[in-house]
Amino acid sequence: MLSKTCLLFLILTATSPIYARTTTFVPATNAISGRVLDMETKQPVQFANVILFTAKDSAQVTGTMTNSAGKFTLTGIRPGNYFIRVQIIGYAVRLVGDLRLSSMHPGLNIGTVYLQPSAISLPDVVAEGRRSPITFQPGKQVIDVNQIKTAAGGTAADVLENVPSVSVDINGNVSLRGSSNFQVLINGRPSIMSAQNALQQLPASSIKNIQIITNPSAKYDASGAAGIINIILKKNSDLGWSGIVNLMGGLADKYGGSFILQYRRPSVSYDFGVDFNRRTFPGTNRQEKEFIIGQNTSYLNSNGSVLWQRILSGLRGGIDFNLSKHDNLSLSGRYGRRTFHHYSSLSTDQFSIAQPIQLNYLDSHDFNDYGSFYGINANYLHKFNDHGHQISAFLSFRRHNSNSAAISTATQSDTTLNGTQTSELGPHTELRGNVDYTLPINKAEKFSAGSEFFTRNYQDVNRLFSFDTSSGSYLFQAPFSHTNNFRRARFAAYSLFSDKWDSLAVQVGIRTEYTYQYVAQADSSQTYTFSRWDYFPSLSASYNLGSGTQFMASYTRRIERPDGGDLEPYYSWFDANTVHIGNPALKPELIDSYEMGMQTFVGSATFSNDLYYRFTTDKIEHINSVYAENVTLTSVANVGNDYALGYEFSLQLTPVKLWQFNLMGTLYDYRISGAISNQSFARESFDWGIKENNTFTLTHSTEAQLNVRYHSPSVTAQGTWGGYFVTDLAVRQDLIAKVLSLTLQANDLLATGRREFTSQGSDFYEHDFYFREAPMVMLNLQYNFNSFKSKGGNG
Repeated sequence: MLSKTCLLFLILTATSPIYARTTTFVPATNAISGRVLDMETKQPVQFANVILFTAKDSAQVTGTMTNSAGKFTLTGIRPGNYFIRVQIIGYAVRLVGDLRLSSMHPGLNIGTVYLQPSAISLPDVVAEGRRSPITFQPGKQVIDVNQIKTAAGGTAADVLENVPSVSVDINGNVSLRGSSNFQVLINGRPSIMSAQNALQQLPASSIKNIQIITNPSAKYDASGAAGIINIILKKNSDLGWSGIVNLMGGLADKYGGSFILQYRRPSVSYDFGVDFNRRTFPGTNRQEKEFIIGQNTSYLNSNGSVLWQRILSGLRGGIDFNLSKHDNLSLSGRYGRRTFHHYSSLSTDQFSIAQPIQLNYLDSHDFNDYGSFYGINANYLHKFNDHGHQISAFLSFRRHNSNSAAISTATQSDTTLNGTQTSELGPHTELRGNVDYTLPINKAEKFSAGSEFFTRNYQDVNRLFSFDTSSGSYLFQAPFSHTNNFRRARFAAYSLFSDKWDSLAVQVGIRTEYTYQYVAQADSSQTYTFSRWDYFPSLSASYNLGSGTQFMASYTRRIERPDGGDLEPYYSWFDANTVHIGNPALKPELIDSYEMGMQTFVGSATFSNDLYYRFTTDKIEHINSVYAENVTLTSVANVGNDYALGYEFSLQLTPVKLWQFNLMGTLYDYRISGAISNQSFARESFDWGIKENNTFTLTHSTEAQLNVRYHSPSVTAQGTWGGYFVTDLAVRQDLIAKVLSLTLQANDLLATGRREFTSQGSDFYEHDFYFREAPMVMLNLQYNFNSFKSKGGNG
């Protein structure tokens, strides 16, 4: 581990330019200030590099970055003639010249500098009108969804397939730096839905950008081992009526659409949206299972067809009131319905050492997970002045009706050999509120503090019916039918302090959270309670080396609490061959995360790289074992600790004016060790992945995008995930500039996408192989009316 750390650190530092500086004392009275805005949206551009050069010989003098309001100030400048270069990934470089400072005029405000969205470029290489799909800012990556053409008719999960830190399997399940434990925010607020459901449901057409925050500060909820994925929804920046209409259709029962309508006035604005998405994924599945009980080994070998389907629909709306120059009130809400359907029909051979004669039957499984959800939010903001001194309050209520039903049968000819029917019903409610206060002490120092409360309550009603061959009907099984009550309450408080000295910026924070948890089985007198305080420090620093080069480092502590389903203290059946039991004694995972990175301009290219280390205690894993002959028991336990040491890089360049090229890679050493069923284990793998995004400008109105990605095999406590390789292609044609466009996309163009998992323990072996039908071809039509110009939303 030490040698790999040193190697990755050398890679990181070797890519940084070596700078030699001569420091000379200059008076601190001379200054140049200004503000940087996006030319299209008129929104502030944060973290833009502002570099000062002498007019005589173009020698670099000093530099800084813009703050959250897009403002900057360069100080300590000698009298003379200068020019400024403003640059940031995703925009064309802007030069501002003819700047003169003298003893008579020591201060100069150059006003507003507008940056034009563009490919990554320096003054001599500019590709007009095309923004880079991914930009890197201190502490986060920002994905411009409009630039990901291969996700035009898809969801947030489809967009994230093109991000270096994120992996998405062929079923749409997302992992961030190898972990599926992360938090999803929508416009900076927690999602109504679970993380995976939110990413698989939100249509890409309604999203402005997605922010990946791998080491959040103490301001954020500490939940989520790998960090935060923040989804910013579209809102128009112009006054009057505007909107977007998207229609999508594809092969194999895929279709949907979305509609956004907004009306803005100086004192009030309204927005409304509706979306529907039906995605069907046919494929084939092959399974091999072995069960060892004493001296006997039994086998189940299955092969056949499967069908995955997601049907998602939703409504959202909001209203913003500008009550005064310093007061804003916003109200918003969302309602939606979801259906997740999985059907399989597998020809199965069953035999054992004791019974070597094969029994062949058709194993059918029909699973539906469905329900509705809604959430209402209120947000109030008061600004004490125009310099960032403010207080805000947020309150939200969510209700999620989560229901599921499954029918499994084993039939031979027209005879049913066995079968089960299961159901799970239960509403989930959440109430959350927080207050945040920010006080700029001066231009460099800032203090923030806040508090938050959160409650979650739900009741799950589980029922099992088994097929009775004598009566030919399904009989209720009371021993495996239960009602579970779950409550969790959390209170949190935090404070942050930040300061800046010339090119060095530092932020330090501390957060504390108190958690109370209650689990009870309705048909049992036993209850399980849990309460504790946890503390989460954070520290981050950035240093601007000039010439567009920044160095960043951070540390944060995170927590991953078990889901309610993992705490249920009883057996529940999924089908005739799978049973699950929770563990109410589960402890939360605690994660210490370290990260440092650098980004720089190299000629006309942009290079970004990060080194990270993550250490997890009380690692939670789902464990398989044998419950009975041909029956797998899944349980959950704190198995030990895991470690991940990784390196990520991104290279963005424009080889020729009509070709934008992004190369992203990740590699990490993963290790997990501990004990399962009182038996020690230790596993490790060296994982790596690479992604290549190519955007070609074929004509002034036609673009093509080719994306390729590969991820190597990886390990878990008991198993190994196979590697996968996928190629996506999309062509976009503007029929009416900035009004009407058509995008044709073919995902998994070469039909290489697959999912393969092998799991093994002392008493079982399982190999599962799933192949999805490909390529997936879709056509997307987008219409903008009244010149919809997107900006980030608040609700």
